Amino acid sequence: MIKCRIISHLERRMIITLINFLLIFISFFSTQAQSKLENPDQEFVNKNKVLVLSEQDVVDMGLEYSRKLKSYNTKLEIAEYRSESAGQIQNPELRFSDVSSRYFTKEFDEVEMGLRMKFPELGEMGEKKQQAQVNIWERKVLQIRYQQQLVSRIRRNYATVLMYDEQAKLAHERILKENERINVIEHLVKIGDRSIVYFTKAKMWHADSKNDYARAIQKQSLERRQLADQTGIPEQAEFIFVDLPEIEQDIDELIKLAIENRPEMELVKQRIELAVLQNNYEQQQRYPWLSFAELSYHKDKNSSKNWGELKMGISLPIFNWNSGNIKATDLAVKNKEDESEAIRESIDDEVRFAYTVYKDLLLDWKNFQLYTDELITNTQTIVNQAKEHKVLMPDEVMEMELTIIETKKLLSEKRRDLANAMFNLYYSIGIESHEQLK
Repeated sequence: MIKCRIISHLERRMIITLINFLLIFISFFSTQAQSKLENPDQEFVNKNKVLVLSEQDVVDMGLEYSRKLKSYNTKLEIAEYRSESAGQIQNPELRFSDVSSRYFTKEFDEVEMGLRMKFPELGEMGEKKQQAQVNIWERKVLQIRYQQQLVSRIRRNYATVLMYDEQAKLAHERILKENERINVIEHLVKIGDRSIVYFTKAKMWHADSKNDYARAIQKQSLERRQLADQTGIPEQAEFIFVDLPEIEQDIDELIKLAIENRPEMELVKQRIELAVLQNNYEQQQRYPWLSFAELSYHKDKNSSKNWGELKMGISLPIFNWNSGNIKATDLAVKNKEDESEAIRESIDDEVRFAYTVYKDLLLDWKNFQLYTDELITNTQTIVNQAKEHKVLMPDEVMEMELTIIETKKLLSEKRRDLANAMFNLYYSIGIESHEQLK
């Protein structure tokens, strides 16, 4: 009995020890998980690195993925096919007359067979062909401008994702520095070099950095998801960062290029030509014109001879001289010419506005980048010297390092703003890439 109680006691101790070990094990990994959420690892790990894509790769995939663009392309193809049948001469009619039931009840009596051709009106075929061309260009304008708008939007979203990727990395660096600053100031408070006020502020800054990091990660995820939904690429793709090209052409060159590239100008040109043809068509309604011709052959049993017959119809403008339609088409021709100038003015205004915004942000970017590079270099030199010679308090050194992080964050925002302005200028000019400027 004594031996049994000893074994039972040992087993109980072993079980308690095992339970304690499991609790410690679970507590350790729970703490590690919470620590990863609140305090990221010392080295920033970008888990989005799966597929490496350039900006043009994303644009190409987005164009292929867009269902709306495919719909515009299909409508354009339909209009092009319809234009092939527009303005054609109508097929002739094969006509039978004098056919009666005597053929079935008694015997053949008589029959008349003929071929009837209806002629188009003067100017009708040319007008219909031109109307088909206008229909094509109306759909082509929608298709081209939507594609250019889609490319511009994809490029802007790409630049935004690059910005939030950079800001997520910088937010991670900041939270690590804030963690370090708390420890440094806590030590300085203990030795009397800093008051408790500094420690309280450090904790507030640390809390703000955690919030900033969480928001940066959320924005990064949302922007990547939006770009993935738009182009069909994986959310975890890695994007290539390249320097933004500079638009060197002046405003007059860009306006001239926009007039050449924008499809609205060709559409107006086609509409003017249609208006002229419609005016000619209405003018020609005043002239007599052959409307139809029919050649027939008549066979009669009771007659000794069969005969052929030619019938023709001529339209005579006796009562209606079509003066109202002529005046209307005269006015339409003039209106289309005014519309052409209005489109030019509209394109001019769009390009000038986009160019003004771009030049302003370009100047801001250049100046800030120049000052930033100098500031970061000088600040980093001061930080290294301060660490080596201890001429500054440790928390002051860290404050300068945090200033560098904040400056880089602001620089990433200015790059995104400049990219958006540049792509908006591309759209106003009617191009999709910088290569089309050359």
